[in-house]
Parts: sequence; C-alpha cells; structure tokens
Amino acid sequence: MSEENEMNSQERNPEAVNRLISLLLSAPSDNEIPSHEYEALVADDIGQVIESVPLELRLLVWKALPASRYWHVLYSLQEDTAKHLIDSLDDDGRQALQSEADSADLLLFADIMPTSMVDAILLDQEDELVEELQQALSYDDSQVGRHLNSSILRVRPQVTLSSLAQRIRKKDDVKAVFVVNDAGELLGTIALHVVFEQQNDVKAEAVMQPCIECDHLEELTSLIARLDPEDNLSWLPVRRSNKIVGAIPVSVLFWEAQERVLQASLQETPSTEEDLFTPVSTAAKLRAVWLCINLLTAFLASFVIGYFEVALQQVVALAILMPVVASMGGIAGSQTLAVALRGLALNHITGDNIKVLLQKEMYIAAINSALLGAIIALVVFYWFDSFGLGFIIFVSIFINGLAAASSGTVIPFLLKKVNIDPAISGSVILTTVTDVVGFVIFLGLGSMVLISGS
Repeated sequence: MSEENEMNSQERNPEAVNRLISLLLSAPSDNEIPSHEYEALVADDIGQVIESVPLELRLLVWKALPASRYWHVLYSLQEDTAKHLIDSLDDDGRQALQSEADSADLLLFADIMPTSMVDAILLDQEDELVEELQQALSYDDSQVGRHLNSSILRVRPQVTLSSLAQRIRKKDDVKAVFVVNDAGELLGTIALHVVFEQQNDVKAEAVMQPCIECDHLEELTSLIARLDPEDNLSWLPVRRSNKIVGAIPVSVLFWEAQERVLQASLQETPSTEEDLFTPVSTAAKLRAVWLCINLLTAFLASFVIGYFEVALQQVVALAILMPVVASMGGIAGSQTLAVALRGLALNHITGDNIKVLLQKEMYIAAINSALLGAIIALVVFYWFDSFGLGFIIFVSIFINGLAAASSGTVIPFLLKKVNIDPAISGSVILTTVTDVVGFVIFLGLGSMVLISGS
C-alpha cells in the first residue's frame, strides 16, 4: 500500500500512456510488454491504457501488473470497464485478485463481481469482520450503510485527551472519534491527529469540531448535498436505531460526486453497460434493442405515408420506405457517435487505437444491419409482394449501417483534430451522411432494379 501511495504522488505521464497504447496495438498479441513500461505509470494512467485497448490487450496489461496493484487499477476504471475485466479473468487471475482484496474493495465492487468471488473474499476475512461485511452488503451501493465502518470511538465531552489516546492505541484500528452526551446525541468529532497534538489534560469538548450525521439508509446523493467541503472532515458519523454505530469516509462521497459529474458530462452515451471496447457480441445485443425500438417508429412513419395512397405503385413504394432507410442509418450512427464522444471525453481514443475502434464498430454494424435488414426485407416482401423491393431495402440498410458506423467513429475524431466541438456538430454531419448515403443507395438501386426492369 505504501508503495502505491508513493506512486500516486507522482504526476501522470500522458506521453508514456500514448507510447504504451501504441506499443500494445502494434505488437503481436502473444508478446509480453516489458514490465518497465508499466512501473513508471500511476494507477490512473494504467486505467487509461486499459480503457483504450480491446479486451485481449486489456488482459495482457493486467497480467503484466504485480498483484499488489490490481485493486488500485480497478479503482481507476469506470464501473462497466471494471466489470468486463473481472468477468474476463481466468481462474488464476481471479485467485490473484481475491488474494489482494480487503473489506473496502469488497464493499465497493461486490455488485460487479461474480458471487463466487464475493463468497471467497468473505471467507478470507476474520470471523468478527464477516458479520459486519454481510450487514453492509445488505444495503444498496448507493446507501450510506453500504460504506459504514464500525471502527470508531464514542466518548463523553469530559474525557481527557490522554485517556482518549490510550484507548486509541489499545484499539489500534480506530478511524474516527465522536463526542456524544449521556443520551447518545452527537456533539462533535475530533480528528485523530488532534488527540496526539494537544496537551494531555485537555478535554474532548474543548477540541471537538461540529459535524453533520447521517442515517444508515440515507442515499449518498442526499448526503453529498448536505456536505460542506470547508468542514475539512475525513469521516461522518452514521446513526442506526438512534445510536451512532459507525462512520462513512468522506472520500467515498467525493468519489460518488465525481462519478455523477462524469455521467452528467457523458449523458449522450447509450448505456453505462458499454465502454469503448466492449466485446462485439455484447455491444451488438445492447444496441439491437434500441434498433428494434427505432424500427417500430420507422415503420409507423412509413405506414402514415402509405395510408393516404390508395393505388400503390412500385415507385410510390420507394417514397413510402425512404424513412425506414434514413431512420435506421441515423440511429445506428448516433449509437456509434455516442460511444466515440464518450471515448474522446475520457481521452481513450488516440490516433493509435482509432483503427481498432473503427474495425470493432464495423463488425457491430454488419451484424445488426444484416439481421435487421433481413427482417425488414421480409416485411417489405409480404407488404408489397415484391422480391426486388425487399432486396433493395436490405442492401440499402446494410450499406447505410456500415456508413453510419464508420462516420460515427471517424467524424468526432476528425472534428476534435481541427478544434471543432464534436458533441455539438457531430450529430449534424452524421445525419447528413446517413441520409445522403441511404437515399442514394436506396433510390439508385430502385431506379435500376424496379424502373429499368419494368
């Protein structure tokens, strides 16, 4: 732990991060990267490297790390990335991770770890700690009780600091000291360093500092709103059944606040379940749900247009089906654009990994476009009794899906290169690309197959 604290005191090294990303992407996947490439990087830097490369390379980075750094790196990752990484570890990797876990790691990551890992880590804890951990795990991760630490001292206001210091040394693992009256009501808190810096005969009430308390069921967001950073507190008292039973570290609240600020800045992202290099099969399933929802709305638009046309001709059918092609390309492109914007905001997209990301997005687009294109083609075939029209819309949706994926990935990257905000202008350019490509392919094929052949 001390070694990591010393490393975290170092400044981050963007040049070394980019060099390592480039090295990983250019080296054969079975080659090990020299350990010195990682040793100079703090946990946040390693986390950025992991989130900037595909899964197989993430595991390569993980294996190059000493076990003592595992959890520090996990803390630097987004929750979805950490979950994908943990789920992808082999038995040896999970065993190594479990061996380095402590109670704080378990409480923070229990929701994203396999149940077998949670149980194994619990078994490694001391007997008296297991019951406390099980109690904490009964709360949601967003509740104060999940992060409660019971290693506190409750003292009366008249106790001297000399006797308090003796009690702290005897208990050894005291995290916080709270001053309470005879009725158990909170009067204030005393920082541990103050206990040892003041005169021995000074009483607790003379050095205590006011602080807010919270209920074990309170939401972290509610507590964050009540917290005053100027109080400079490290721990806040937690009350359960009218008794102060423990404390929550303020660092947990700051971490939660950071996460919420990040999520607010990335609210355009499709889901917290997908990160930059989520496996293709997983990402395809996540996006297919919304593509199917969009498909319903697209057909609704086509039905409204067709409702007022009594005598449908094949040329009119092209006009009726145009919104389907445009809409499917638009939604597919916006999904890709959202992932790319998220990667840019987190500095996970570089000139070295943009090609890998583009390849991944094209695979996803090919899967979803082929699947949904085939479904739409069947519907069109039965609707208009025209095999040619079904073939045209299948090809159009497939090609437009690939165009949407490529433009949704590359456009924000290029816009950022020329200092244009991709979050504002990216969707406008993307919509133009998907509309133009979709209509040119659809109407062009329609003219050749239907009109020329009639």
